[in-house]
Amino acid sequence: MNAIRRFSPALVLSALAAAAPSQAQEEQSPLPGAPSLPGRSDIQPGPPPTGAAANEPPMSESSPEEQRWLLMEQQVQELRERLQSAEDARSKDVSPLTISGYVDLGFFVPIGNNGVGWIRDVGNQQLPQYGNYSWTFLGDILGTPVNSRGEAADLGDAPGADRFDSVDSDGAPGFIANEVNLRLGYTLAERAIMRASLNFMPRSKGQDFAIGDFLEVDIAELEYVLTEDGQTSFFVGKILPVFGIEYKDRKSDQRFGITPSLIARYTTGPQLGVKLRSKLFDEWLILAASLTNNTSTVEQFDFYREIDRNASKTANGRVALSVPLDSIPALAGDRIELGASGEWGAQDNDSENGREAWFVGADLQYLSTNFAVKAQLIAGEAPGTPDAEVWALDLDPSGYLELNWQAHAQLGLLLRAELRDAFVSFGTERAYVTDQARFTGGLRWLFNPHMILKAEYYHNQELGDIEQFGNDMFTSSLVLAY
Repeated sequence: MNAIRRFSPALVLSALAAAAPSQAQEEQSPLPGAPSLPGRSDIQPGPPPTGAAANEPPMSESSPEEQRWLLMEQQVQELRERLQSAEDARSKDVSPLTISGYVDLGFFVPIGNNGVGWIRDVGNQQLPQYGNYSWTFLGDILGTPVNSRGEAADLGDAPGADRFDSVDSDGAPGFIANEVNLRLGYTLAERAIMRASLNFMPRSKGQDFAIGDFLEVDIAELEYVLTEDGQTSFFVGKILPVFGIEYKDRKSDQRFGITPSLIARYTTGPQLGVKLRSKLFDEWLILAASLTNNTSTVEQFDFYREIDRNASKTANGRVALSVPLDSIPALAGDRIELGASGEWGAQDNDSENGREAWFVGADLQYLSTNFAVKAQLIAGEAPGTPDAEVWALDLDPSGYLELNWQAHAQLGLLLRAELRDAFVSFGTERAYVTDQARFTGGLRWLFNPHMILKAEYYHNQELGDIEQFGNDMFTSSLVLAY
């Protein structure tokens, strides 16, 4: 009993301190009929107890010390109940709506060829084997990106082509508001989440009183969580692809650097359809599959069409083995992941069902707290047909190797080497021949989680029989996330 007298006041005071904020929100004065604090000499017995309390010995049969202890126990229990009620109320006040996004501002300097990533092979002097085409172009029309969207500094003036040149810098350095992104999420039910992502691009054509600004909806989906552990979900709508790994950091607030890889145009475009994703065996095995109208190419590329013109749909899938390295003390918390992807279906823009496009790929990731190695390889083919104005593609194995290192709490370093070997044609009218390597170096400075400054320089190297021409780029990005 001496121990009880020593420690019970401290217990009550601690409980009072913990519950004070919740109590202050509920009322400004003590509850009516609340028991007196310990140490008061005017304690009066209350009404006869009921319920479980009726089975307890009456206070009159206990000593004053025992009565005081019972009162303190009652106070502690009341405070616990108030605290739990306050916590329950706070949890119910969490909004089902989430709003996030970013503003991406940039400055870029094209180095060579007026910011255009291709040249014309006049008279097929470099590649005479393509002499049966009316026009032959060498390089990469999307080979001079200035931002995470992959927009080229300039698309050039190819004969017989009318294209939307969103940047159209004509080789001049300049500032650019790359993108204003707005992401919305809403919990419709306990397991149902709606998401939408909208991109606003401020652009100006400056001709015929036209305003070049445009709006893009790149995500509009419903996710329904199928299992109690939250590891298996079903998606419907305009969804993220499942091919490879680069789609995971396609947005500028998610990407370690600025520019996408040379093969991002094949793997990072959103798709319209349904998707099933599951992480099994404590996330060791990752499975994803989708059935969609379109391939996972980006919208500005010739092989994308969101609304199908044929009855056949595109089947997509990825399987990955993700192994934690916790068994090695020096690598605890790190993971290594190996994946394989595939995509097959009637070609976008084609009204026929029988002309299929396909892509296959493999990817590798090593992920640690401040260091990551990412690699991806892809090959594919699309037959095309000039009758339906559909382009053809022959993509030989192409890919990249990227290293991300957060060397300091604020300073990060990026290195990437990549290759694209592709032949794109439209009947015998046009041919684009790409045999190109790119080497990228980048820095990032993290002011805080909401302000990131990035800078990159990349060098495009023509390979094979294509003569080298200047089409390098310096670009920078200030990402303001909210």
